[in-house]
Amino acid sequence: MMIDPIISTAAALALSVIFASAASHKLRHPGWFRRQVQEYELVPGLTVPIVATALPLAELTIAVGLLWSISRPYAAALAFILIAAYTLAIAINLARGRKDIDCGCSGPAMRQPLQPALFARNLLLAVMALCALLPMLDRSLSLHDSFVMIAAGTVLILLYTATDLWLANRPLLLKMSGEK
Repeated sequence: MMIDPIISTAAALALSVIFASAASHKLRHPGWFRRQVQEYELVPGLTVPIVATALPLAELTIAVGLLWSISRPYAAALAFILIAAYTLAIAINLARGRKDIDCGCSGPAMRQPLQPALFARNLLLAVMALCALLPMLDRSLSLHDSFVMIAAGTVLILLYTATDLWLANRPLLLKMSGEK
């Protein structure tokens, strides 16, 4: 199956920004992220600092790799694997009944408790990774195509950001409305 370069490039651009942003808040606040990794209780204590250093470096590598067509398939595959790993970590902790820990998705400024709705958000990210991974149709691109790729990538980033903000504020909104 081949995909139009507009779809593939828009997905890659959006994922690149999302992964760069994720890496940025983890690298700027290493102590906070180390605590996040530890709170998930999925890696042995001695390896927490290694994992907490490796994850943002992997995210940054993915972000850069998505920007070039030659490295895009590899970066998109790694993005898909990392998204799946993050989703599995969330699922394990939700199964353990640990809804009150921060998912670590939005940095230290916006606490986001674990919730099943994160699966839908991660599904969107996984679909974007698959779109960036699939081989592209070989066709010439116009200036208009370039504009559409950038605009579509921007829309995907805005949708992701809006979803992330909604997910972070959802528990408070539910509490205020009296729902559970």
